[in-house]
Amino acid sequence: MKVLLPSFFLTYVQCANILFVGFYPSKSHQEIFQAIWTELSLRGHKLTVLSPNPIKDPSLVNVTEIDLSDVYRIEGTKNTPSLRSKEFATKDGIAKLFDFMETIVEYELCNPDVRSLIVDNRKDFDVAIIEIHHPAMLAFGYKFNCPVIGISSLGIFTSAYNAMGNPINLGLYPELVFQKRLNLTFWERLQSTYDGVWFKYFYENTVMSRADEIVKMHFGLDTPYIGDLERNISLLLLNMDPIFYSPRPVLPTLINLGHIYIKSDQELAKDFKEDLDEAKEGVIYINLESSIKLSNMTHPLLSIIVKDLSDLPYKIVWKWSSEYLPGRPENVVIKKWIPQQALLGHRNVKAFVTRGSLSCIEEAIMNGVPLIGIPFADDQHINVDDMVRVGAGLQLNPFKLKRGQLRKTILEVAENRKYRENMIKVAKIKSDDFMTGVERAVWWTEYVIRHKGTDHLRSPIQDVPLYQYFLLDVICFTLVGILLILCTSYKVMSIIYNAPESKKKKKKKSKKKKKRNNLLELVQYNNDLILI
Repeated sequence: MKVLLPSFFLTYVQCANILFVGFYPSKSHQEIFQAIWTELSLRGHKLTVLSPNPIKDPSLVNVTEIDLSDVYRIEGTKNTPSLRSKEFATKDGIAKLFDFMETIVEYELCNPDVRSLIVDNRKDFDVAIIEIHHPAMLAFGYKFNCPVIGISSLGIFTSAYNAMGNPINLGLYPELVFQKRLNLTFWERLQSTYDGVWFKYFYENTVMSRADEIVKMHFGLDTPYIGDLERNISLLLLNMDPIFYSPRPVLPTLINLGHIYIKSDQELAKDFKEDLDEAKEGVIYINLESSIKLSNMTHPLLSIIVKDLSDLPYKIVWKWSSEYLPGRPENVVIKKWIPQQALLGHRNVKAFVTRGSLSCIEEAIMNGVPLIGIPFADDQHINVDDMVRVGAGLQLNPFKLKRGQLRKTILEVAENRKYRENMIKVAKIKSDDFMTGVERAVWWTEYVIRHKGTDHLRSPIQDVPLYQYFLLDVICFTLVGILLILCTSYKVMSIIYNAPESKKKKKKKSKKKKKRNNLLELVQYNNDLILI
C-alpha cells in the first residue's frame, strides 16, 4: 500500500467510514478533492463519495462512488455566461452564482442513489467531508450524526469565516470574488465594505432561507435550521496558498492546505516524446478545455487564436476535444488526450496557454512553466490574476481578444526569462513545506475522527451575539459612564466657579439689607421725634 505521510506523522487511526460530498460540476475543482479522498482510501479508510467527476478506479476497493456526472446536463454547466469574469464580481453575478448552485444541489439531491443514501438508516459514518460553497449539503452531517469537515478547492466566502467564528476585515480581506485582493485603495476598501455588508444580508436572508427549505424537503422537517448546522462545522480545509492569498489570522480549525495535485507516473508516448525532443525552437502547450468547449464555438475568438498561432515559430501542442480544427496551421498538433504533467515537464516546453483552472495552475507551477491565462468562467480569472501578480505569466481577455494579441503575448512570455524564473521561484516556495496539502488534509481528517469533532477548538465568537462581538454594550456603557462623569464634573466645576460670585452677591445683599434697616431705623427715629 502506498503511504504518503512521513513516518513521524503517522498516528494510528482505526479504519473509519467516511462520507465525501463534492457537488460543484467542475473537473479542476473535483480533481483537488480526488487527491485527498484517494489518499484516505489508501490509508485504509472506507469511503462513500458523491462526485460529479467520479474516477472509477477499480484498484480503490474500499471506495463506493455515487456518480453525479449527469448534473452536467443542466443548462449552465456547459456554458456559464452568468459567471464570466466580467460579471462574476458583481452583485447580480453573485446572486446568479448562488441560483446556479441551488439548482445543482436540488438536482443532485434528487439523484436516486443519493435518495437511497439519505433514507438508509443503516448507514453510519465517522465523519462527513463536504464541499462548503452551498450550505444545503451540510445536512448530511446531521443525517448521519457525525462531525462535519468543510472543504474548498479555493478560498471561501466571508459567510464561512463568520460561521466558524473567525475574525474578518473587509478592508484587508475582500469577498472571495472581489476583482482585487491586495493593496486596495480607499475607494476599493469602501466598495469592499459595502459589498461585504450586502453579501451578509443576501446570504443570511436569501441563500440560507432557500437552503433551509431544500434541506427540510429532502432530509425531513425535523432537520435543524441550516444556519445552526453551519455553525457546528468541526473544521475547514481550504486550498489557499499564502503565495496567492494575503496571509490572515485564522483559527486552529481553518487549515490552509496548498500544494495539492494528483501525483501520477505519467509518461509521454515514445513517438510523441521524440517529436517534442526535435522541436529545438520550443513548444507551446495549449489547454483551454473546460465546461466551455471551444470546438463548439462559432465565436470569432477561435479564428483569432488559430491565425495568431500560425504566425509563431514554435511547435504548438493543443489539447482539442475534436478530430478537426478549422484552419489548423502546419505547426499545430491537436490531441484529444495528453498526459499534461508529463508534457509540462518536458524541457522544450516554453509556455502554457491555459484557461486558468486550479489543476492547470498547480501543474504549471510544479513544472516551472510560465503561462498565458485566458480565463472564461468561474474563478479562473482570479487564479490567473494571482499568477500575473507574482510575475509568472500574462493574462488575455477572451471576450476582447484582437488579432495579434495572442501572438505578441506568447512571444513575450516564451522569450523573456523573467516569467520562467518567477514561476520557478513560486515552485520552490510552494514545495518548501514539511507536509503537502494532501498530507495535511489526511492528518486533520484523522484528527477529527480521533476526537469525534473539534469542540475543544471552538471559537467563542460562535456563541456570542453580534453586539457583544463588536463590544457595543461595553462601548455604550463606557460612553454613558463618560457622559455621567462629564456632567458631574461640569456641575461641580460650575458650583466651584460660581462660589465667589455667590459670596459677593450675598455680601452685597447683606449690605443692602443693613442699609435698608438703617434707613428704617432713621425713619422710626424721625417719627418718634415728631410725636414728642
